[in-house]
Amino acid sequence: MLSLLLALASPAADMRPVFHYRRTNGDGSEAEDIYVFAEAPGRVAVMKEKSRCTNAAYVTADIDPISGQASALVGGRLTRGLTQEPFAWLTTAEGGTKVQARIGARDAVPTHELAVTPPWRVYDFDFADMVAHPPKAIGARADFAFDLPLILSTDDGFSFSNRGRMRLSGATSTRHFGGPAVRYRASGAAGKGMLWFDARSGVLLEARLPLANHSEYRDFRLRLIRTHYGEASWKAKLADHWRGCPTVDG
Repeated sequence: MLSLLLALASPAADMRPVFHYRRTNGDGSEAEDIYVFAEAPGRVAVMKEKSRCTNAAYVTADIDPISGQASALVGGRLTRGLTQEPFAWLTTAEGGTKVQARIGARDAVPTHELAVTPPWRVYDFDFADMVAHPPKAIGARADFAFDLPLILSTDDGFSFSNRGRMRLSGATSTRHFGGPAVRYRASGAAGKGMLWFDARSGVLLEARLPLANHSEYRDFRLRLIRTHYGEASWKAKLADHWRGCPTVDG
């Protein structure tokens, strides 16, 4: 507590949040830790790890700071130099009504093209865009909706589809994880479920949905574990993934 108070008192303090989430099946199995760094008003970075010293996903996104809508996502892996090794690019076309996927190179011919109705959120991005930029509707306790594109790995590559419109409605004031929260009922694209948001900040606290967002999962649970602050915390988390790991020959 003292360290947080000192940080808040310092005009130079870096208070950009680093949110630590855990994604699992509804029963808690297949745990994967997800770290969301709200790097700038228009940029978010995400690292996902199932266990240390193994391949970890490193995804970045450009986001409109007003609408919270992503305009470009880059999928990659975390290198031992703590940089992103990109391999997939998702960009918009035709005013954001199409999403194009390129694999292998940024300027490659699109391998997939998908029609979407803004706003939309790529489901396998684990709502990181919504975490970094909470929808204004939450503060107003209003209903809101978005398209739900989904990219799944398959034996011969990727499956890319738009699941349709996901609707959040029936905002109810409650308590969740010990604090004031707003609970929404989910319906539509991801099936019937529940999402809880912090009543003050609008940050996502937990989501429970019947639709899995990765091939190896049966359903979807995402919950906030804790929040850190500043780029130093983000860099420390990236470094911790490889700390003490065996070296790679060659």
